[in-house]
Amino acid sequence: MGENIVQPSDTVPTSMAPARGFLFVIFEELPEIGVGKVIRKVAAIPYDFSLKPDNPFGTLSLAEHAQGIDLRNSPFLSASNRPFGAPTMLNGEPVILDVAKIQGAGGRIYTVPEVVNDLKRFAIENPTSKVRVDRLISIITDIEGEVLIGPRPSLPPELLVDWGTPPGAATRPGPAHSPYIRAAEDLWQKHTAGKMTRAELEQGLAKLGKAYNQARFLGRVGRVLTVFAIVITVDDLINAGRQSISQHSFRPITAETVRQAGGWGGAVAGARIGFQIGALFGIETGPGAIATGAVGAIVFGAIGYFSAGWIARHI
Repeated sequence: MGENIVQPSDTVPTSMAPARGFLFVIFEELPEIGVGKVIRKVAAIPYDFSLKPDNPFGTLSLAEHAQGIDLRNSPFLSASNRPFGAPTMLNGEPVILDVAKIQGAGGRIYTVPEVVNDLKRFAIENPTSKVRVDRLISIITDIEGEVLIGPRPSLPPELLVDWGTPPGAATRPGPAHSPYIRAAEDLWQKHTAGKMTRAELEQGLAKLGKAYNQARFLGRVGRVLTVFAIVITVDDLINAGRQSISQHSFRPITAETVRQAGGWGGAVAGARIGFQIGALFGIETGPGAIATGAVGAIVFGAIGYFSAGWIARHI
Protein backbone atom coordinates (compact mmCIF):
# COMPACT_ATOMS: atom_id res chain seq x y z
CA MET A 1 0.00 0.00 0.00
CA GLY A 2 1.49 3.22 -1.00
CA GLU A 3 0.94 6.70 0.28
CA ASN A 4 1.30 10.06 -1.47
CA ILE A 5 2.13 13.46 -0.03
CA VAL A 6 2.98 16.86 0.00
CA GLN A 7 2.78 20.49 -0.53
CA PRO A 8 5.66 22.52 0.95
CA SER A 9 4.99 26.15 1.76
CA ASP A 10 6.89 29.02 3.34
CA THR A 11 5.71 30.06 6.78
CA VAL A 12 6.58 32.87 9.13
CA PRO A 13 9.22 31.63 11.61
CA THR A 14 8.38 31.67 15.26
CA SER A 15 11.92 32.61 16.29
CA MET A 16 14.59 35.02 15.03
CA ALA A 17 16.30 32.21 13.12
CA PRO A 18 15.12 31.86 9.52
CA ALA A 19 12.90 28.82 9.19
CA ARG A 20 10.74 27.09 6.64
CA GLY A 21 7.52 25.24 7.24
CA PHE A 22 6.45 22.11 5.43
CA LEU A 23 2.94 20.69 5.34
CA PHE A 24 2.73 16.97 4.61
CA VAL A 25 -0.65 15.53 3.63
CA ILE A 26 -0.66 11.75 3.90
CA PHE A 27 -2.92 9.70 1.64
CA GLU A 28 -3.56 5.99 1.38
CA GLU A 29 -3.33 4.64 -2.13
CA LEU A 30 -5.86 1.89 -2.80
CA PRO A 31 -4.42 -1.31 -4.34
CA GLU A 32 -5.60 -2.67 -7.68
CA ILE A 33 -7.26 -5.89 -6.55
CA GLY A 34 -7.61 -8.49 -9.28
CA VAL A 35 -4.50 -7.29 -11.11
CA GLY A 36 -1.47 -8.38 -9.16
CA LYS A 37 -3.29 -8.67 -5.84
CA VAL A 38 -6.15 -10.71 -4.38
CA ILE A 39 -7.95 -10.72 -1.02
CA ARG A 40 -8.30 -13.66 1.35
CA LYS A 41 -10.15 -13.71 4.66
CA VAL A 42 -8.62 -15.78 7.43
CA ALA A 43 -9.78 -16.77 10.91
CA ALA A 44 -6.53 -15.48 12.41
CA ILE A 45 -3.61 -13.73 10.77
CA PRO A 46 -0.33 -15.62 11.32
CA TYR A 47 2.44 -13.66 13.00
CA ASP A 48 4.53 -13.74 9.82
CA PHE A 49 1.54 -13.40 7.44
CA SER A 50 2.36 -16.70 5.71
CA LEU A 51 -0.65 -18.84 4.78
CA LYS A 52 -0.68 -22.60 4.20
CA PRO A 53 -3.29 -24.93 2.68
CA ASP A 54 -4.60 -27.82 4.75
CA ASN A 55 -2.71 -30.36 2.66
CA PRO A 56 -0.13 -29.31 0.02
CA PHE A 57 -0.17 -32.93 -1.23
CA GLY A 58 -3.99 -32.98 -1.36
CA THR A 59 -5.79 -34.35 -4.39
CA LEU A 60 -8.93 -32.20 -4.33
CA SER A 61 -9.90 -30.62 -7.64
CA LEU A 62 -10.74 -26.94 -8.06
CA ALA A 63 -14.43 -27.84 -8.23
CA GLU A 64 -14.32 -29.96 -5.08
CA HIS A 65 -12.59 -27.22 -3.12
CA ALA A 66 -15.06 -24.58 -4.35
CA GLN A 67 -17.90 -26.81 -3.11
CA GLY A 68 -16.22 -27.35 0.26
CA ILE A 69 -15.85 -31.10 -0.19
CA ASP A 70 -13.36 -32.57 2.33
CA LEU A 71 -11.24 -29.42 2.64
CA ARG A 72 -8.77 -31.29 4.88
CA ASN A 73 -7.54 -32.86 1.66
CA SER A 74 -7.27 -29.57 -0.23
CA PRO A 75 -4.02 -28.06 -1.56
CA PHE A 76 -5.82 -24.75 -2.22
CA LEU A 77 -6.58 -21.49 -0.45
CA SER A 78 -9.65 -19.48 -1.44
CA ALA A 79 -9.34 -15.78 -2.26
CA SER A 80 -11.21 -13.12 -4.22
CA ASN A 81 -10.39 -10.86 -7.14
CA ARG A 82 -12.99 -8.28 -6.02
CA PRO A 83 -11.78 -5.02 -4.42
CA PHE A 84 -13.98 -5.72 -1.39
CA GLY A 85 -13.20 -9.44 -1.16
CA ALA A 86 -15.83 -12.17 -0.96
CA PRO A 87 -18.78 -10.58 0.91
CA THR A 88 -20.17 -14.03 1.72
CA MET A 89 -17.23 -14.63 4.07
CA LEU A 90 -18.24 -12.70 7.18
CA ASN A 91 -16.10 -14.24 9.91
CA GLY A 92 -12.55 -13.50 8.92
CA GLU A 93 -9.73 -10.98 8.86
CA PRO A 94 -8.99 -9.77 5.31
CA VAL A 95 -5.43 -9.78 4.01
CA ILE A 96 -4.15 -8.59 0.63
CA LEU A 97 -1.95 -11.10 -1.17
CA ASP A 98 0.69 -10.22 -3.73
CA VAL A 99 0.32 -12.53 -6.72
CA ALA A 100 3.89 -12.05 -8.01
CA LYS A 101 5.40 -12.98 -4.64
CA ILE A 102 3.21 -16.08 -4.40
CA GLN A 103 4.22 -17.16 -7.90
CA GLY A 104 7.85 -16.49 -7.03
CA ALA A 105 7.50 -18.91 -4.10
CA GLY A 106 6.23 -21.72 -6.32
CA GLY A 107 2.52 -20.90 -6.14
CA ARG A 108 -0.16 -20.56 -8.78
CA ILE A 109 -3.36 -18.50 -8.94
CA TYR A 110 -6.35 -20.25 -10.51
CA THR A 111 -8.65 -17.62 -12.02
CA VAL A 112 -12.44 -17.37 -11.82
CA PRO A 113 -12.88 -18.85 -15.35
CA GLU A 114 -10.64 -21.80 -14.42
CA VAL A 115 -12.66 -22.48 -11.26
CA VAL A 116 -15.95 -22.15 -13.16
CA ASN A 117 -14.80 -24.45 -15.98
CA ASP A 118 -13.85 -27.15 -13.49
CA LEU A 119 -17.23 -26.80 -11.78
CA LYS A 120 -18.93 -27.31 -15.16
CA ARG A 121 -16.82 -30.43 -15.69
CA PHE A 122 -17.85 -31.69 -12.26
CA ALA A 123 -21.54 -31.10 -13.05
CA ILE A 124 -21.26 -33.07 -16.29
CA GLU A 125 -19.59 -35.96 -14.49
CA ASN A 126 -22.09 -35.74 -11.60
CA PRO A 127 -25.48 -34.84 -13.16
CA THR A 128 -27.34 -34.87 -9.84
CA SER A 129 -25.22 -31.93 -8.67
CA LYS A 130 -26.03 -29.67 -11.64
CA VAL A 131 -28.58 -27.41 -9.94
CA ARG A 132 -26.37 -26.88 -6.89
CA VAL A 133 -23.25 -26.34 -8.99
CA ASP A 134 -25.00 -23.86 -11.29
CA ARG A 135 -26.07 -21.86 -8.23
CA LEU A 136 -22.50 -21.87 -6.95
CA ILE A 137 -21.14 -20.76 -10.32
CA SER A 138 -23.56 -17.83 -10.25
CA ILE A 139 -22.37 -16.77 -6.77
CA ILE A 140 -18.69 -17.14 -7.69
CA THR A 141 -19.10 -15.18 -10.93
CA ASP A 142 -21.44 -12.41 -9.81
CA ILE A 143 -20.70 -11.97 -6.10
CA GLU A 144 -17.55 -13.62 -4.73
CA GLY A 145 -15.02 -13.49 -7.56
CA GLU A 146 -13.43 -16.63 -6.12
CA VAL A 147 -9.92 -17.52 -7.17
CA LEU A 148 -7.85 -20.37 -5.74
CA ILE A 149 -4.22 -20.30 -4.64
CA GLY A 150 -2.19 -23.47 -4.61
CA PRO A 151 1.32 -24.86 -5.11
CA ARG A 152 2.48 -25.18 -8.69
CA PRO A 153 1.81 -28.75 -9.89
CA SER A 154 5.45 -29.16 -10.96
CA LEU A 155 6.82 -28.19 -7.52
CA PRO A 156 9.28 -30.86 -6.22
CA PRO A 157 8.08 -32.88 -3.19
CA GLU A 158 10.82 -31.49 -0.95
CA LEU A 159 9.50 -27.95 -1.59
CA LEU A 160 5.87 -29.00 -1.60
CA VAL A 161 5.86 -30.40 1.93
CA ASP A 162 6.06 -26.99 3.59
CA TRP A 163 4.53 -24.92 0.82
CA GLY A 164 2.58 -21.80 1.67
CA THR A 165 2.39 -18.17 0.66
CA PRO A 166 5.68 -16.46 1.57
CA PRO A 167 5.77 -14.21 4.67
CA GLY A 168 6.14 -11.01 2.66
CA ALA A 169 3.20 -11.69 0.35
CA ALA A 170 0.38 -10.56 2.66
CA THR A 171 -0.56 -7.20 4.15
CA ARG A 172 -3.59 -5.82 5.97
CA PRO A 173 -5.98 -3.50 4.12
CA GLY A 174 -5.47 0.15 5.05
CA PRO A 175 -7.98 2.47 6.75
CA ALA A 176 -9.31 3.75 3.43
CA HIS A 177 -9.76 0.25 2.00
CA SER A 178 -11.43 -1.49 4.93
CA PRO A 179 -14.81 0.34 4.69
CA TYR A 180 -15.37 -1.10 1.21
CA ILE A 181 -14.89 -4.62 2.59
CA ARG A 182 -17.34 -3.98 5.45
CA ALA A 183 -19.87 -2.36 3.11
CA ALA A 184 -19.89 -5.45 0.86
CA GLU A 185 -20.44 -7.69 3.88
CA ASP A 186 -23.34 -5.49 5.00
CA LEU A 187 -24.96 -5.84 1.57
CA TRP A 188 -24.67 -9.63 1.76
CA GLN A 189 -26.17 -9.69 5.26
CA LYS A 190 -29.14 -7.62 4.08
CA HIS A 191 -29.65 -10.05 1.23
CA THR A 192 -29.53 -13.14 3.45
CA ALA A 193 -31.93 -11.43 5.89
CA GLY A 194 -34.46 -10.96 3.09
CA LYS A 195 -34.11 -7.17 3.06
CA MET A 196 -32.56 -7.07 -0.41
CA THR A 197 -33.19 -9.05 -3.57
CA ARG A 198 -30.44 -10.81 -5.48
CA ALA A 199 -30.66 -8.19 -8.22
CA GLU A 200 -30.37 -5.38 -5.66
CA LEU A 201 -27.39 -7.11 -4.08
CA GLU A 202 -25.58 -7.36 -7.39
CA GLN A 203 -26.38 -3.72 -8.20
CA GLY A 204 -25.09 -2.64 -4.79
CA LEU A 205 -21.86 -4.57 -5.20
CA ALA A 206 -21.38 -3.18 -8.71
CA LYS A 207 -21.79 0.39 -7.41
CA LEU A 208 -19.38 -0.35 -4.57
CA GLY A 209 -16.79 -1.70 -6.99
CA LYS A 210 -17.22 1.34 -9.23
CA ALA A 211 -16.79 3.69 -6.27
CA TYR A 212 -13.62 1.87 -5.25
CA ASN A 213 -12.13 2.13 -8.73
CA GLN A 214 -13.02 5.82 -8.95
CA ALA A 215 -11.32 6.48 -5.62
CA ARG A 216 -8.27 4.55 -6.81
CA PHE A 217 -7.98 6.24 -10.20
CA LEU A 218 -8.99 9.82 -9.42
CA GLY A 219 -5.78 11.11 -7.97
CA ARG A 220 -4.86 7.53 -7.02
CA VAL A 221 -5.92 8.17 -3.44
CA GLY A 222 -8.57 6.83 -1.12
CA ARG A 223 -8.80 9.59 1.48
CA VAL A 224 -6.59 11.87 3.54
CA LEU A 225 -5.24 10.02 6.55
CA THR A 226 -3.12 12.58 8.37
CA VAL A 227 -1.67 16.06 8.05
CA PHE A 228 1.76 16.81 9.51
CA ALA A 229 3.35 20.24 9.89
CA ILE A 230 7.09 20.66 10.37
CA VAL A 231 9.13 23.83 10.85
CA ILE A 232 12.84 23.43 10.13
CA THR A 233 15.50 26.04 10.94
CA VAL A 234 16.93 26.92 7.58
CA ASP A 235 20.36 28.27 8.57
CA ASP A 236 21.37 25.16 10.47
CA LEU A 237 20.12 22.96 7.69
CA ILE A 238 21.96 24.97 5.03
CA ASN A 239 25.23 24.75 6.97
CA ALA A 240 24.79 21.01 7.39
CA GLY A 241 23.99 20.72 3.70
CA ARG A 242 27.20 22.51 2.78
CA GLN A 243 29.14 20.14 5.00
CA SER A 244 27.50 17.16 3.32
CA ILE A 245 28.39 18.47 -0.13
CA SER A 246 31.99 19.23 0.78
CA GLN A 247 32.42 15.87 2.51
CA HIS A 248 30.49 13.95 -0.19
CA SER A 249 28.48 12.40 2.64
CA PHE A 250 24.89 12.38 3.82
CA ARG A 251 25.96 12.32 7.45
CA PRO A 252 25.94 16.05 8.36
CA ILE A 253 22.59 16.81 6.70
CA THR A 254 21.11 13.61 8.07
CA ALA A 255 22.20 14.33 11.64
CA GLU A 256 20.87 17.90 11.53
CA THR A 257 17.56 16.86 10.02
CA VAL A 258 17.10 14.19 12.66
CA ARG A 259 17.86 16.68 15.45
CA GLN A 260 15.24 19.08 14.19
CA ALA A 261 12.69 16.42 13.42
CA GLY A 262 13.13 15.02 16.90
CA GLY A 263 11.85 18.28 18.29
CA TRP A 264 8.37 17.64 16.94
CA GLY A 265 8.25 14.01 17.93
CA GLY A 266 8.78 12.39 14.57
CA ALA A 267 8.71 8.74 15.57
CA VAL A 268 5.50 7.75 13.78
CA ALA A 269 5.13 10.71 11.47
CA GLY A 270 8.74 10.44 10.41
CA ALA A 271 8.38 6.89 9.19
CA ARG A 272 5.35 7.79 7.06
CA ILE A 273 6.85 10.99 5.68
CA GLY A 274 10.21 9.40 4.97
CA PHE A 275 8.58 6.65 2.95
CA GLN A 276 6.69 9.21 0.90
CA ILE A 277 9.74 11.35 0.22
CA GLY A 278 11.55 8.28 -1.01
CA ALA A 279 8.66 7.28 -3.27
CA LEU A 280 8.20 10.80 -4.61
CA PHE A 281 11.79 11.86 -5.24
CA GLY A 282 13.67 8.57 -5.38
CA ILE A 283 17.08 7.98 -3.84
CA GLU A 284 19.84 10.00 -5.43
CA THR A 285 23.49 10.57 -4.63
CA GLY A 286 25.34 13.83 -4.38
CA PRO A 287 23.98 17.36 -3.86
CA GLY A 288 20.84 16.64 -5.89
CA ALA A 289 19.50 14.43 -3.14
CA ILE A 290 19.97 17.19 -0.59
CA ALA A 291 18.34 19.77 -2.84
CA THR A 292 15.22 17.68 -3.41
CA GLY A 293 14.95 16.36 0.12
CA ALA A 294 15.25 12.69 -0.84
CA VAL A 295 17.52 12.27 2.15
CA GLY A 296 14.29 12.22 4.17
CA ALA A 297 13.61 8.73 2.90
CA ILE A 298 16.51 7.58 5.04
CA VAL A 299 16.28 10.06 7.87
CA PHE A 300 12.58 10.13 8.63
CA GLY A 301 12.17 6.40 8.13
CA ALA A 302 14.84 5.72 10.71
CA ILE A 303 13.04 7.90 13.23
CA GLY A 304 10.26 5.35 13.26
CA TYR A 305 12.56 2.85 14.92
CA PHE A 306 15.04 4.89 16.99
CA SER A 307 14.89 8.06 19.01
CA ALA A 308 15.97 11.19 17.17
CA GLY A 309 18.64 11.98 19.73
CA TRP A 310 20.20 8.54 19.49
CA ILE A 311 20.44 8.75 15.71
CA ALA A 312 21.83 12.27 15.73
CA ARG A 313 24.54 11.36 18.23
CA HIS A 314 25.60 8.24 16.37
CA ILE A 315 25.63 9.88 12.96
